[in-house]
Amino acid sequence: MIRALAVIASTCRGGVRACERERIAGVDTLVARPRRGAGPVVVYANAMTPLGVDQPAVGRFLSALAGAGFVAIAPELPHVRRGELTPATIDSLVSVARAAGPRVALVGASTGAGLAILAAGDPRLAYRVGTVAAVAPFASLRSVLQLATTGYYGDRPYAADPLVARAAARSLVANAPEDPAVTALLANRDPRRFDELYAALELDTRGLIEELSPLSRISQVSAPVEIVSSPADPFFPVDESRTLAAAGRDIRLTVTPALLHVIPRLRPGLASVMAVLDRTLERAAEAEPVPALRPLAA
Repeated sequence: MIRALAVIASTCRGGVRACERERIAGVDTLVARPRRGAGPVVVYANAMTPLGVDQPAVGRFLSALAGAGFVAIAPELPHVRRGELTPATIDSLVSVARAAGPRVALVGASTGAGLAILAAGDPRLAYRVGTVAAVAPFASLRSVLQLATTGYYGDRPYAADPLVARAAARSLVANAPEDPAVTALLANRDPRRFDELYAALELDTRGLIEELSPLSRISQVSAPVEIVSSPADPFFPVDESRTLAAAGRDIRLTVTPALLHVIPRLRPGLASVMAVLDRTLERAAEAEPVPALRPLAA
């Protein structure tokens, strides 16, 4: 627990280790290394933000992980800065993780949490993942689309942050630019019409939506998974996390008000957030350290 507390505290106040820019598997990546140079690898998938991995909190988190003895990397995944999720996004995360070390831990926040699960369930990477931590993930892109367009999650209204609508629309357009049914689905605000309009999408479009949904891969993740979410998340309803937890193999779900989406705060339950991080780092530390002189490239 002391290591987790140190990482959270250092992330909040700012670390002392500078991050470096490197190319890993052809992807621009932020990297922080421990003083001894070598360490087990933690790959971090960022939330959707215009600053991408240049978001100051990302560098602070990587620096804090390096201070705890890990090689911490955060790839600038394609399209995430623009608020788009595509198969290329997942492919890049898988490629970076494969190139980073023989065994890695995956950590993700918000959209990045979903990406971490998708990557961990990818057959190209699954056998090399030692542990996964997903903070406030989504489960079903279809459910997110319904929430984004109608303001309803299932049969109940849910006040999500406007970013959810923008990101869902951009992702759908990016993945299905030629599908004539996309416009009507995105323009609809009536929850009663959503199923009909969704069914009108082309089969390939619906297949892509399924492919980009962590729920489609969670059962293929063999590593232990920690999922943590707020009971009143402003982006993805906590039922998304519960759905993932019910569908996976080795999943521990923590629901706590000590999160403001992905940011820990001084509220009852903060100890449970630290426990999630502590268990994740304990498993991550079991991996073979990546040698200091090993080039992180492929």
